Amino acid sequence: SSLARSCSKPLLPIIPPARLSKAAARREVMSAAAKYAQEDGGGDVDRPLKVCAEAGRKCVRNINQYPILSPDWISLVDSLKQLTRLVQLEAKMPVNAKVAEAHGRNADSQGTLWDQETHENAIRILVEEAKVNLCLRMMNDFKRWQYDPAEKQMTITAAMRENDYSESTLDQKTRQFEESMGTLLMRAFLHVETLQLMDIPLLIEHCALVLGHCAHFRSERLDCTAKEQELLIMSYVASLFTHAEALNNSELLAKALEFSLLSFSVHHVLAHAQSDYPPEIVHEVAHGYAALCDNEDFKTNWKQFFDDGGGQLDRDQMARFLQLKTELVEGILRQYPDKRSSLRPLTDFFALLERTMR
Repeated sequence: SSLARSCSKPLLPIIPPARLSKAAARREVMSAAAKYAQEDGGGDVDRPLKVCAEAGRKCVRNINQYPILSPDWISLVDSLKQLTRLVQLEAKMPVNAKVAEAHGRNADSQGTLWDQETHENAIRILVEEAKVNLCLRMMNDFKRWQYDPAEKQMTITAAMRENDYSESTLDQKTRQFEESMGTLLMRAFLHVETLQLMDIPLLIEHCALVLGHCAHFRSERLDCTAKEQELLIMSYVASLFTHAEALNNSELLAKALEFSLLSFSVHHVLAHAQSDYPPEIVHEVAHGYAALCDNEDFKTNWKQFFDDGGGQLDRDQMARFLQLKTELVEGILRQYPDKRSSLRPLTDFFALLERTMR
């Protein structure tokens, strides 16, 4: 298709350094965007790419905060659906091998949003337009609204009365909003350069909100699609754990401890991984835990995450974490023995807990 052909141009290299301040990270993003725009100003051969990028940028610029179920909010859902379709299309495109040859690119990494071999123009634009934090706030507001039955029903009733929407239409739009926005956030959070610009405390609070809801109200079955927050949230948690050391590590771990993020996430995995998680989430979560266990600050202070509130180790919490060995990790290693090395920090931590509990 013309859209597929339009997204085949290599992106320019830019390697944001680890532990950037948000201001410094923002300058790196703007520099990358400027270089990309300059490079994109070629002749007629670049015309399809520019059309594709402009369509994505227009959708991104339509992202603004509106009252839930208002006419403007309903219109916003269409822009989110378009962006998500672009993300899905780009995911199916062959990698651009020429990017690996770009001058200045770190050959030991998979690249950034600006110099990776895969195509993620939609996510790149979302970051360049500084919309990812806004998307997170909108998703957090949406889930708080959804988890409040009285507020939700009042909003639905008003929208049906004032704007002549049917209840089925509103139900469809809320589902489309959550699935589209959730997918965009998931794809964005896979990149450390996105997380360097994020309101990390809000992201942790959002993860705890959704995981807490699952623990209290959906402990037996999630009853959701693969693109709803109750499942995608574990991808967000895995991204946080994976990239923590490239962010404000001590602040991130302190906030995760404050909101019991590790405990909530372990509960979610034990309750739902075998029945509800798609394979890609299983692997992502396991590698997220391995990265956490390899985190220098966590290795120094891991006992704080298993404190019983009285300064003693909570053996029940430790035992639950150890269940990840049989419920999550052993199945992966049986099927993919080559992953033993990448998961070794996690399996070593299992051994440490076992020794501590003797």
